[in-house]
Amino acid sequence: MAPPAARTRLDVVYLAYFATHIPTTLLVDVLPLAPADAIPAPLLALNGFLTGALGDPFMVIGQARTDLTWFRSMLACELALQLPFFFYAVWALWTGCPRRHLPLLVYGTHVSTTMVPILGTLIRGAIDRTCRERWLLAAMYLPYLLLPLSMAVVSYRECSRALAAARAKRKAE
Repeated sequence: MAPPAARTRLDVVYLAYFATHIPTTLLVDVLPLAPADAIPAPLLALNGFLTGALGDPFMVIGQARTDLTWFRSMLACELALQLPFFFYAVWALWTGCPRRHLPLLVYGTHVSTTMVPILGTLIRGAIDRTCRERWLLAAMYLPYLLLPLSMAVVSYRECSRALAAARAKRKAE
């Protein structure tokens, strides 16, 4: 583990977020992108729970809902762009890499902005769900807004601090 000075409590939370997000992405999030017959039965059952019991309209496998094409595009971005970043983030947070903040700022900003239309659709969109179901789903997705938003704010502050220190050092020379 990195020395305590290099890793904050929030870094530990972010590390857990990214470490758990790797299997979640591979075993849950990208399933709607695959054909149903290519998905193992246990993962189909998990997806059935999410879409049936919880009423998640986004994660339905095998339905080509053209009104949710934008969401499938986000899933493709998660697989192609975010998943590789998760491995970097785990390493950077585990080691307390001092250069972790700019990538975390970019990631946190990106994910926070993608969560707005997802939550907006769940709360106010044209989906056939009761008010209770909408808020339950929104609560399930909310951590994926709050943690990345926290990353963006904290990382922005750290990047600003580093830039100010570099400017002060340059002036002193």
